[in-house]
Amino acid sequence: MTETQNQTPRLVISWLVVGIPIVYALYQTIKSILPLFGG
Repeated sequence: MTETQNQTPRLVISWLVVGIPIVYALYQTIKSILPLFGG
C-alpha cells in the first residue's frame, strides 16, 4: 500500500505536465478554427 501512496503524487504531476500543454494546444486550435466555421 505504501508504494501506491508514494507513486500517486508522481502520477498526478506527470499527468499535469503532459495534460496542460495538450489542453492549451486544443484551446488554441479550436480558437483559431472557429472563424473558419463562422463562429
